Amino acid sequence: MTSIFILGAVVFLFVFTFFKIAAFKKVNPEQSWKKLFAVTLIDYLILIFGTLGTGILFNTIYSIAHN
Repeated sequence: MTSIFILGAVVFLFVFTFFKIAAFKKVNPEQSWKKLFAVTLIDYLILIFGTLGTGILFNTIYSIAHN
């Protein structure tokens, strides 16, 4: 069961890195870093809730399947 959480953490970091690479490519020097921070925060929250939701779903399916 611990491997599920480790895999979730690795996927989270991998996807979050790609989100940030895409955001940095879209930011021009004239644009505000506040906007980039806002996008980073929103992406971070979406990924956290998605990771938690997927972990809960997989653990529920795992528990049901092994009963």
